[in-house]
Amino acid sequence: MHRLDLFGDPLMRFVLFFLLVFKVIEAHSQAYLNRDSLWQALQHASRDSNHVTLYIQLGQQYENNSPDSALWLYEQALKLSEQLNYTRGIISYYTNATYVYNAMSRYDTSLLLNLRSVEIATAFGDPERLGACLSNTGASFMALKRYERAIAYFLQAIQIYEKLNDLNTLSIIYRNLAVVYRETRHLDKAKHFAEQSLVIARKSGNEHAIIPSLINLSNVFTSLGQFKNSIALLEEARILSKRTANVYSVLVTALNLNDIYTKTTAFDKAKGYADEALVLATELDDRESVAIALRGLANYYFNKGQAAKAEEYATRSLAQALKYGFTEDIMKGYAMLAEIAILNREFEKNILYALKSDSIGNFLFNESVARNMQELEIKYESERKERHIHELQQAAEIKDLTIRQSRLFNYILIGSLVALAIIALLARRTYQHRKKLFEQESQVQMAQISKLKSEKQLLASEAVIKGQEEERGRIAKDLHDGLGGLLSGVKFSLANMKSNVILDADSQLVFERSLDMLDHSISELRRVAHNMMPEVLVKFGLTEALKSYCDNLRESQIFKIDFQSIGTDTRLEGKKEIFIFRIVQELLNNAARHAKATHVLVQVTHQANELTITVEDNGTGFDLEKHQREAGAGWINIRSRVEYLKGKLDVQSSAGLGTSVHIIIPVV
Repeated sequence: MHRLDLFGDPLMRFVLFFLLVFKVIEAHSQAYLNRDSLWQALQHASRDSNHVTLYIQLGQQYENNSPDSALWLYEQALKLSEQLNYTRGIISYYTNATYVYNAMSRYDTSLLLNLRSVEIATAFGDPERLGACLSNTGASFMALKRYERAIAYFLQAIQIYEKLNDLNTLSIIYRNLAVVYRETRHLDKAKHFAEQSLVIARKSGNEHAIIPSLINLSNVFTSLGQFKNSIALLEEARILSKRTANVYSVLVTALNLNDIYTKTTAFDKAKGYADEALVLATELDDRESVAIALRGLANYYFNKGQAAKAEEYATRSLAQALKYGFTEDIMKGYAMLAEIAILNREFEKNILYALKSDSIGNFLFNESVARNMQELEIKYESERKERHIHELQQAAEIKDLTIRQSRLFNYILIGSLVALAIIALLARRTYQHRKKLFEQESQVQMAQISKLKSEKQLLASEAVIKGQEEERGRIAKDLHDGLGGLLSGVKFSLANMKSNVILDADSQLVFERSLDMLDHSISELRRVAHNMMPEVLVKFGLTEALKSYCDNLRESQIFKIDFQSIGTDTRLEGKKEIFIFRIVQELLNNAARHAKATHVLVQVTHQANELTITVEDNGTGFDLEKHQREAGAGWINIRSRVEYLKGKLDVQSSAGLGTSVHIIIPVV
């Protein structure tokens, strides 16, 4: 029986739960006083640094069961610290508030606060507090899966804590680095840091530190395929977790053991741990773990060939993930149901569920890749442009200083050499001439600065547009060559099956209808792939692609369309052809969706070094002033592409009189 690997990563959430805690507690902390005692002490305390400490201590009592109350108390501590200019209190606010935001999964907010805390701690000069702020910032970047930045901050924190000889905190940071390197598939480094973390934790004898270190190293061994080592570490972690009544870590070890025994096809053992995890996750109200445990049970019944039970648990897991928005679990839930559909010989359901799973998976992958690529490109270009701008500004300051020195010299000359009035007058004229030249040069430099800023914005837009087009092409190729080929193969198999199977009349009708639906799916898939990246555009150029697109619109009877091309035999640069095609495509989509037009004219003319595009329709039109204020995403895309091509866009429209769009693009 085919074995599925459709689990989440319980360790990652476990690590965040335990490791996003880097607080600097005051030496006179009373963290274990009850709330009533702290409230009474707060009411009688003077408005000084002790009052700030009481706010922090009281907030810690509310962190786990009333985070909003904890945040309010921390904000009171911040306000009083700012009034007193008490830097330690300000830093304590950031280290405690970010812990609460992390526990609430509000990692973006936590990151902003952590970055600010690093600035304050650096200025304050306290190594211990700076180390805590750097560690928290690295943990926020890790939670947001921005691993390169996370590593940079963790390594800075390690340098501080090595000097302080703070082994407990070093163990925590090593665990975090092990997770980061495991997520980025640097498994040798992940193993190194995980082992270091465990060695330090064992030396300390702190079982609460040993448990996450054991699970962390176990997960690295799982990634390396060393399942025996992983199981041994998890069993030790379970013993310690039960001895310390750490129910959450018992849940995590159960989920991880379920995953490993599924990978090694020990399905009966895997089921036992899945059952245990489901009970614990329900008791703890850990919603994502509930979804993972249900999927583990579905996987067990699938591998045992019990399709009905497998579908029941997979459906419950997917419902849980959909209810609480766990994107990766939704993707894996659909993948699980797709496999079960094959077991039930429900091939249409298999295709539907597989498409949904792949769509979510592509979205998650592409979102991560696009974000990283754009961040790197924009960062590089921004730094280069800012350097150039800084150099120009420095040159302007030097020239300004030169003019001021010249002015002072002229004033002294005029005051002290009255007898030389004619010479002074000539000197003044010289000064005025130099000042005028300086002002002209300053204007030129300011224009250069403005141009560089515009180029910086244009490069950012280019990176986004280029990424969109490359992704469209990739998805179109995947749909056409991958899924299209798969569907065609399914059709061919069904057609061959038809000749070898005797069907009654009703079954024959259903079979024929299924083939028709498959044909329709293949046609629809090819239409979508064609619209995302028309093959004719790549092979035959802009004119043929636009003519083909207009012919398709005409055949769909959306409206009557006339296409004219003049002097467009010469092909343009590939990127320009794609951008121009997208502009016309978006204009025609607007005419179809919004204008209610019955007749559209598309005209493309290539004369000298200019390409002229005209799109006119007899639709409802719109108010130009209102359109400029409230332009939708389609018009924003059109304008950004025209600006990138250094073109000019002219739109003429009024209510009830149709729309005329005229675009001129320079071509070489």
